[in-house]
Amino acid sequence: MREDLLGLELSQAQAMLSREGIVPVVTVTSAPKKAPRQGGSLRVVYASDDGAALTAAAFLDPIAESRKG
Repeated sequence: MREDLLGLELSQAQAMLSREGIVPVVTVTSAPKKAPRQGGSLRVVYASDDGAALTAAAFLDPIAESRKG
């Protein structure tokens, strides 16, 4: 697993991989499955060894959300 990508915002991870010539397949997950996704930023929770596959999940940032309102 590419631990250097874990926790990064999805766009940051994709930019890093793009510089390496890799365009990953992205899977978005949530708990429970099929639950509506509202808000939050997508962060990488899994990255394959070669970076060709990423799994991302939405994480809420209460501080950022409070600044919007």
